[in-house]
Parts: sequence; C-alpha cells; structure tokens
Amino acid sequence: MDEFIKREIWESLVKDFEKKEVAILLGPRQTGKTTLLMQLIKHLENKGCPKKNIFYFNFDDVDIRSKIKLNFYFIKKEIELTLGKLIEEVDEQIYIFIDEGQKVPEIFDLVKIFYEKKYHIKVFISGSSSINIKDKSTETLAGRVHYFYLSPLVFSEATGTKLSVYNDLEDITFSSIVKQKALDGRPDKNKYEYFLQKMMIYGSLPKIISYPQEEILIFLNNFISTYLDKDIKDIGAKVNIENFHLSFKYLTDYISDLFNFSKLASDLGIKRDSIYRYFELLEKTLVIQTLPPFISPSVKHIFKSRKLFFFDGGIANRLKGILDFEELKRSQYLGRIFENLIFQNFYIRGMNDIKKPSFYYFRDYQNHEIDFIYHRGEIIIPIETTYTDTISTAKIRNFRKFFSLHNQIKYGIIFYLGEYKEFNLDNKKIYALPYYLI
Repeated sequence: MDEFIKREIWESLVKDFEKKEVAILLGPRQTGKTTLLMQLIKHLENKGCPKKNIFYFNFDDVDIRSKIKLNFYFIKKEIELTLGKLIEEVDEQIYIFIDEGQKVPEIFDLVKIFYEKKYHIKVFISGSSSINIKDKSTETLAGRVHYFYLSPLVFSEATGTKLSVYNDLEDITFSSIVKQKALDGRPDKNKYEYFLQKMMIYGSLPKIISYPQEEILIFLNNFISTYLDKDIKDIGAKVNIENFHLSFKYLTDYISDLFNFSKLASDLGIKRDSIYRYFELLEKTLVIQTLPPFISPSVKHIFKSRKLFFFDGGIANRLKGILDFEELKRSQYLGRIFENLIFQNFYIRGMNDIKKPSFYYFRDYQNHEIDFIYHRGEIIIPIETTYTDTISTAKIRNFRKFFSLHNQIKYGIIFYLGEYKEFNLDNKKIYALPYYLI
C-alpha cells in the first residue's frame, strides 16, 4: 500500500460512515483514491468492524469486470456467499468499497437497488471520470449521493501543516488570524521553499512527494502515457489518440491563461468539433478546469473567454519538456505555474466546501486583471499571485480597478514570496500573504 498522507477530507469521509447516502470519491488518476479507500477499510477494522462485513472490489481487475458483465448481481452473490445468508436477512452493517467505478457504470443500477430496498449497506465508490460516474450517479441516485473530490496534494498536506487561510477567508477576524499563521510558519521557511520548488516543477501527486529524483520523470512519463492509452479508452471515448495527445500538449501553452477554441483548431490543424470533444474529455476526467469571467452589471467590455488551469503543474511541465526548476525559471511559465498551484489549493477546497463558493477571473480591455476571484453570495474576494517578494504597481492598479467596480468588497489578497503585509487602498484592505498560507 502507498504511504498514507492524511488528506484534508479524511475527517469528512470518516463522518460519512454514519450516513446512509452513497459516498463517491472523484479525482484524477494517481491522486491517492485507492490509498484512501484502504485507509478507510483499516479505520473500520480498528473500530472493531468484522472483516467479513467489509468488501472491496477493484474494477481495474478485468476478471471482476467480466464477472459483472456476465452476472449483474455478481457483487450481491459474493457478499451472500461470504456471509452465508441473503442480504435481505443481514442485520449488521455491511460496507462495500468499489474502486475505479467509472469502468463499470452499470454498478450504479445495482447500488440503486441496494439503496431502495433499504439494505444495511454503506457504499463508497471511487473514480477518475465524471463522465461515467457523476453523470450516471446523478441519473440513478439523485439526492442520495455525497461527492468528495481528491486532488494532488495541497501545500498543507505535503508539508504537514495547518496554516492554510482558506477556512478563514470569510472570518471577520481575518487579519489577526492570518497574521499569527504567517508568524507561526516563518521558522520553517526553508522547508516550505523546498516543497514549493518541488511542487512547482514536478507537481503535487502523492508519489512525487516521496519519490527520489531519478524516479520522478519516469513516473510522470508513465502517468501521461497511461492516461492517454488506458484511461481515455477505458471510459469508451472514441478519439484519435495522436490528435488528442497533441491537443493535450498544446494546451500547456495556456496554463493560467485565456484560450480560444478557434485558434487552437487553426494552430493544430484539427477540426474545431474535435477540439471541443478533446476539451470535454480533459475536463470530465478532471485533468483541467476552466474559469468563466466575473460578470456584473457594472462591468462592461471584459474578455468573455474562459481561463485554463491544469490539475497538476508537474504534468504540464512534463508535457512541455521542462526537466528541472532552473529550466522553469528561465521559461515564460514560472509565474503561471505558481498561479496554477495557488489556484488549485483554493479550487479543490472549494469543491469539498459545504458553502460551495464559485471561482472566476477578471480581465478587461485596459489590461486590468485579477488572477481569480472567490465568490459566494455577497462575498467577493479578489486574489492575485506573483512569484516575487515585492508587489508591483500593476497589481495595485488591478485591485484599484476591481475595487472601483464592486463597493461591497472588503479586501483583496496577494500570495507572494515575501512576508506578511497589510495596507489600505481606496478604503479597502490588501493582505500580502506568504505563499505557505495557501
């Protein structure tokens, strides 16, 4: 079993044992879903649950998939064979863990039967494709599902700290809380710098954190080839793999930037409809995310394109052929990779947040822009990033413009390489925060 790094969603998953809804864990490949399921099984055993009441099925196993295709009730029969009685006669709680659920989407029809018949069964399903999981579960289990999202490691998971400001964003005592966290983290700055550089160049997939340097590039190469040659085919996507790979690689030019479908199609010599299809696959296999522009009645003449982020900067660097941090520093992508890392830390927390905030970007035709915006109800928090230890006049100009359009904003945030600072701008607050508070 892979080394277990405690994930931020761990406590929520453990609490979900007490709920009757089906728990679905979604995330790109190699983000640690199997490891997490195994730890949940171990947790049950440590709490005294009999092993005979715990069932694990990995749909990566071709044999299991074949048995299910031959007999829809294969899993039910396996459980009954182990327990020596019909499921209908079982009074104890049964736990079923299904790994790689996207490979047999029909399983949701069986889970629906379990749910409707009120069997004493709690189901956990993991998968890497919302095409075959979220779409199918919405269709068959509407209102009966809890979704959890797993990403590459966020910075606090990789470093073993609790310094993230995410949960404090809407706190009225934001200033005092965050200032103390910045002070608490200062003694470990060298440690954080090491992790920042490693995560920026090689990404944040759990194995990357523990792998020795010489194995990292092999792992990343294998990830890309497996994703292209196995994952895409396993979900039944019929695409030209060579063109899909070319599009995937070319999209790295747009990391943390706006993109245009027509230009992509023209540059690659691929039909626009095919580009749309490839893009849909990348989004639904959770490999990329896109942000819409922030639009309000007071905002006119803004860009309407979407902004692109990769789920992991290390994959983007590998696709671009960047091998080490020195190469990244010399490239035009250093600041964009930094922004991608900051954004992903916020985005995945937002996905698992019961408050369900939305994220946007802002850019107008006068070159004012905000990297991304946290938005929930009347709360609007503009967030900028810069891979420097100073704050440029351009960043101040961007905030001033955005503040002028939205009077309800209380403050903005900049993540950078410097120390904690706060200052006033047009009767609003700007908090400049060290990156290790993401």
